[in-house]
Formats: sequence, C-alpha cells, structure tokens
Amino acid sequence: MNVARFLVLGAVLLFFPGLAAADANPDFNRSLAQGYAEIAKFAVAKLHDQSGQSYFQNKSDRAQAQYPVDPEWPTNWNLPRDLQQTMAHDRDVLVQALGRLAAGVDAKTEAIAQVNFDCWVALSSISSLKSESARCRGAFCTAIDQLRP
Repeated sequence: MNVARFLVLGAVLLFFPGLAAADANPDFNRSLAQGYAEIAKFAVAKLHDQSGQSYFQNKSDRAQAQYPVDPEWPTNWNLPRDLQQTMAHDRDVLVQALGRLAAGVDAKTEAIAQVNFDCWVALSSISSLKSESARCRGAFCTAIDQLRP
C-alpha cells in the first residue's frame, strides 16, 4: 500500500471513528460475517441472483474486516407499508439488543438475530420465497427472545 493511500485511510478513520475496526466486537463480527456469507451463497445457488450474492457478500466482507454493519432498513426494500412498519418496530428491538452487546450479551446470538432479520427483510421482497422468509423471521424472533433481559 503506498503512503498516500494509507494517510487518506487514516484521515477517514480519524474523522469517522465509527469506521474504526477497534470499536467492533470480534466474536460478533465473525459470526455476522459467517451468516451473511451463507445468505450470499443462498442468493446465488438457489435464486441465481448475482446482485443479491454481491450485496450480502459485501456485508460479510465488512464484518470480517471488523467494520460495523447495520441491520437492514425495511424502507429500502420493495415491501408493503404495513410489513415495513412491523419490520421497523422489530428493527428497533434489534438495535436495542445490539446496544447491550458491550455489556456481555451473547455475541453469536446477537449476530444470529441480525442476520436473520436481514434475511427476513430481503426475502420478503420476493413473493415466491414466503416460506423461506418466514423461517428467517422465526429464527430472528427466537434469537431476540434469548436476548431479552
């Protein structure tokens, strides 16, 4: 890596501390990366969806590099309004649970919750994948229940 590129990267990390890898939980991000990689494989193997594979592989790569990866925003997907509202509420619950990660909450269960939330959101946008979407929501709800104080 040349020095100029390194200095630019360093400046970005100074001005945007949320991007700093040191802030990440390695166990959480390792589990998150694995889960997103599995969604990426599903997208290409079962759906033949190269863009879906690329999207979730990118999330996996970011998590693997110990960068923060936010849960999906349901409003960014083509979903019925009432479903978006339900998902937005569940996203708020997830974000609150993720906030307890630093307090010693099970990192793997946190990652399972986030990956399955994102899976639920993404697959809900494809009408032929209702059963797969429902499985993702079920896994999300089970993980959230395990994380409740």
